[in-house]
Order: sequence, then C-alpha cells, then structure tokens
Amino acid sequence: MKDDSRSRRRFLQTTGAAGLAGLVAVAGCSGQSPDDANDSAANGTTQSANQTAGDDAATDEPTETEEPADEAAEVETTYKSREKYNKPGELLDDFTDLSAWFSNAGEMKSSSKHAFRGDSSAKITGKDGENASIERSFENNRDLTKKDFSLALRTTTPSKFALFVYLRDPFGNYAVLELRNISMETPDVGWFRTAPGVYETSKTPPDLTQINRIEIVANNATSDDIEVWVDDLRIHDKPDKGYIVFSWDDGRKSYYNDAAPLHDEFDMPAVQAAVPRFVGQNKFMTLGELKERHEAGDEIVAHESIRNRFHALSGDELQQTLQQNKQWLLGHGFESSNFVVYPGNDYDATALDVVNKYHYMGGMNQSFDLNTTSPYAFDPLVLPRTVGHDLNIAKRVVDQCAKHQNVGILNFHDFNNDNTMNKSDYKKLLEHVDQKDGVEVINFSELWKLRKSAP
Repeated sequence: MKDDSRSRRRFLQTTGAAGLAGLVAVAGCSGQSPDDANDSAANGTTQSANQTAGDDAATDEPTETEEPADEAAEVETTYKSREKYNKPGELLDDFTDLSAWFSNAGEMKSSSKHAFRGDSSAKITGKDGENASIERSFENNRDLTKKDFSLALRTTTPSKFALFVYLRDPFGNYAVLELRNISMETPDVGWFRTAPGVYETSKTPPDLTQINRIEIVANNATSDDIEVWVDDLRIHDKPDKGYIVFSWDDGRKSYYNDAAPLHDEFDMPAVQAAVPRFVGQNKFMTLGELKERHEAGDEIVAHESIRNRFHALSGDELQQTLQQNKQWLLGHGFESSNFVVYPGNDYDATALDVVNKYHYMGGMNQSFDLNTTSPYAFDPLVLPRTVGHDLNIAKRVVDQCAKHQNVGILNFHDFNNDNTMNKSDYKKLLEHVDQKDGVEVINFSELWKLRKSAP
C-alpha cells in the first residue's frame, strides 16, 4: 500500500501527542455511562442471504457534562452537495424511452409519477417474491475497461431487495456490481444515487473491451412484492487504484486503547464518528484523547446516538440536533465537521434534505457483506459501507477494491462487540492492507476530494 500522506501523519504523530500529553479531560463530574446492550445489530433485516447491518451508540444517554462549544460557529454548509454534484460522469440512459429495454423478470413500465431527471423513469416490480430485472443491449459492443456505473434509485420497499447491475460480454461472462442493503425508511422515501462496486465476476471474467449487455436486477430477498424506480444511468471513469476507509463509530475507549496504537504502527488514518454528549463518559474517549487522535491523523466527524435516529426525528428536531453536534465539533477545532455518520444507518427523504444543509458527505447503507462504491459517483449523503465483523470478508473488501479500483468503507465499534472483529484479527487486517498493492487508506476528507474531482 502506497500512501503519499504518510510523512505528514508521521510528523503529526510525533509532535501532536507530546503537545497534548498533559491535556486534561473536560468531562467535569462523572456521569452514568450508556448501557452496551444495544451496541450490536440494530437493524435486523436480511438482504439476499446476507444479514444487514446494525450500528451504533447505545441508547441510554450519559450525563451531559462536556464543555460547551462556540455558539457563534457557522454550522451551515456553503452549498448543498447533493444538488451540486448530482450529474457525475456521462449520461448513458435517462429512461425517457424504454424501447431499448426489456423485462427479464417481473414487470416494467414507464412512470411519469416519479422521475429523477426529465419527465419519466422506469418502474420495475416483482410480485410475491419474484425478482424484477430489466436489460438492454448495445448496438455496438462497449469498451468498459476502466469504467464504473451509477444510477438513481427510488423504492417503497427498501429493506426487501438488493440491487445488482450485471455487465455481460458476448461469451456469457459477467461482472456484477452490487448494493447489498438500503437503509432508507418508509413511508418518506426519495431518490438517491448509487454507484455500486464490483461484488464478483464469473469464473472467467468478462472481456471488458466488448460488453454487449447491461442488466439491472432488484433481487427480491422476501416472499413479498418489491417496487423500484430507476433513472439517470451514468458511466464513470475509474481511478488508478482502490481505497479503504477505517470508520469507527461512537468514539469509544476501545479504539483509543487497542486500535489506535495499531493505526500508528502501520501509519494508517481512521475516522472517528463521535457522539458529543458521550465524550468523557465511561467507555468513551475524553476530549483530550479525541484531540490527540486528531493530531495523530485521525478525523473526528459528526455522529449521534441511535436514540435520535434521523428518520424518527421531525425536521425541526433533526435540525437542532445537527446544529448542536456540529457546533460542538467546530468549537473544539474538528474541521471534519462537514461529514456525518447516521445513527443506526437509518435515513429518509426528509432527513437527507435537512442533513444536506449541514454536511457535505455521509451515510450509510450498511451490510455485513462486501458493499463498496465507485469514488467518483456515489450520492454524497448515501455512502455504503461494510461491517467489520469478519476478517475474511474485510480482506475480500480490500482485495476487490484493489482489483477493481473501488472504495471500501469498513465499520467498527468495539472489540468486545459481535459487530467488530477481535483485536488480533484487526491487526491481521491492517497487515493485509499494508502489504496489498493497488490500495490506499484514506480519510473522509480525501474521499470527498475524490468525489468532487470526478472526471
């Protein structure tokens, strides 16, 4: 793994830690620490034979004793990222004319009721557990050697299916790009863009210089109906390498005591999604420890307890929560406050609209299986990630990202939790990344730079 920013991080590690060695936690009086009972899977749906992801900070809230942030901090973003960056790459099909498409399974029809761009979209439905699948051929074979795909997606049945995009050559070989889990909550659904990474290929990989068909599949994981709209299919260049992000939720002591020394040893950054009012409480990092990790090269981003899941709050309640948390981050010098991790991974259309006023990038659509993305085309506020519960799956994320130049965000909470691999396996994972060619460990800021620089 080659990381051009290593020298900068090494300098920060040798200077920042010493400068902060005497910093005292500002938690004030001690408070009741959160109960760990809800740390493991918070979302129990299944997705195409793989369990979907749970998240997050425990629901019982500790005493709020942290130092108040600067109330004068400007918390709104200067632009709305979902609007500014909603046309990545090259348009391949706007689904205005469906004559090039035919249905392999389920039903397909043009829908003027819902459209991401233009006047219509393609609505596909699968009844009674049936998949919904549409495909089109190319008049001339397409060279997609260094290309990724994205499309706009809307569904009233988000927890019931996974999205597959097949690229097929004339010889029966294929690559399948997959979004394994969708965490948008009904009934307040809306459009979002997905740019799924490569999940697997046929035994003989496809000849990407002559792809002649593309197939979009809503793979029904239930015996119920599924209802999906697709629009704005786009094609994108690939980067020259793959990327990995290590994302730790809640700001726990487990990371500081057990994982941070490993990140320093391998000179790899991580992202800490801290809940401000938990800071300094039992089992959570103090403000001084968060600042120490910040100086060592980690990023501190916005987060919240699953007690305040974004889809469950009113618009006004969510706005107040986002403002308070971002003010805290800005008031304590954490410049990565423009990034956010949703508690419980849950969101809806209203949440996306409100979050877009305060953060540029975040999410997640989270899965216990490989769940990656193109760096140049994902919806800025609907990133996907993979739960880091299993070493072999996490290694596969790394390998696939290196092979197909995708981005894999790996998520962790606490080494004592079922949704996080143990410390020994975690070190093996870092060793694997360190020895892997064609992949670089980055933080959220660097990922956002990639997204903004999309060709």
